[in-house]
Amino acid sequence: MEPNMEYIVAQVTQKEVGRRFQVGPEIIDYILDRQKSHDLENDQTMLDRMMDSLATSWVNASNFKVALLGMDIVSALVTRLQERFKTQIGTVLPSLIDRLGDSKDQVRDQAQSLLLKIMDQAANPQYLWDRMLGGFRHKNNRTREAVCFCLISTLNVYGAHGLTLSKIVPHICHLLGDPTSQVRDGAMNCLVEIYRHVGERVRMDLGKKGLPQSR
Repeated sequence: MEPNMEYIVAQVTQKEVGRRFQVGPEIIDYILDRQKSHDLENDQTMLDRMMDSLATSWVNASNFKVALLGMDIVSALVTRLQERFKTQIGTVLPSLIDRLGDSKDQVRDQAQSLLLKIMDQAANPQYLWDRMLGGFRHKNNRTREAVCFCLISTLNVYGAHGLTLSKIVPHICHLLGDPTSQVRDGAMNCLVEIYRHVGERVRMDLGKKGLPQSR
């Protein structure tokens, strides 16, 4: 029997870890095969349920391999839905921001790659950054640092013209006083990168924010 949306959502929502590893590739194959998944775009309720489960119990899983597989499935959905994925960004974004601060390099790297892919295929960088600003104040210091790296990557890939940096710079300035030295360094690297892209404009901006000239 060919899998349908109902079957796939049932696989996504079940909790057994071993079973998830079995069905993960099947779910990805289903999403990317338009003939198999012709009903994917038509059933918004099922799609919402699927995304909700992917965000909360796959991407956010304590088992890092499940988290990686969850991000692979989300990535397949981005590829398949393109701009229609935009309605799902709010569901998955908090989990991806959490994963940016994961203890495993592989998970952190994949979360960042997926965020950049969403900017490329589903929504423009500013749309995403408007929703990611909370990451600069995340309780996990590794996440705060990683959000700075993610902004540097965004600038390197997309440049500064698509971003309203004046909205973002105050959050970075706040991190210059962070209790964790790696976060402070990340914020400083971020400002250096912004300066590289927009020049003196950012220096004037920082002056307005009351940052001392010596900094």
